[in-house]
Amino acid sequence: MRSYDVPGGPRLELEYLVLDLNGTLSDRGSLIAGVEERLGRLSADLELHLVTADTRGTAARLAAELPVSINPITRGSEKAAFVQRLGAGRTAAIGNGRNDEAMLRAAALGIAVVGPEGGATAAMLAADLVTTSVLDALDLLLDPATLASTLRP
Repeated sequence: MRSYDVPGGPRLELEYLVLDLNGTLSDRGSLIAGVEERLGRLSADLELHLVTADTRGTAARLAAELPVSINPITRGSEKAAFVQRLGAGRTAAIGNGRNDEAMLRAAALGIAVVGPEGGATAAMLAADLVTTSVLDALDLLLDPATLASTLRP
């Protein structure tokens, strides 16, 4: 579990991290450099789940490099239902696509990424915060003080 004290806001107690693959952790089918190391550090405290429609057919290969469970999911509503089954109040989610909107909205902490494959406006509007790279998003989860200062009301 990772805890984040947000001054003037709710305390976040996270047990799960749900991650989109294409456009979030990968760029055109290749894992973004630095993702594996950061996820390794986060996996000490969080249970990591990869949700993907596997558009590029790379999910099994990439997931084998990461400390994640892989969950084939084709629609955004399925991603949100997955977050609900885990326990939305204890889940952070990171994504970039239109099909990530409901997942980002459902999670206690939704982080949208505008990465090398872009980011859907719907995902940006549904998120609690937006970053310009997945590495920045993962770094925020690894740095409670910076995350808290970004989320403070």
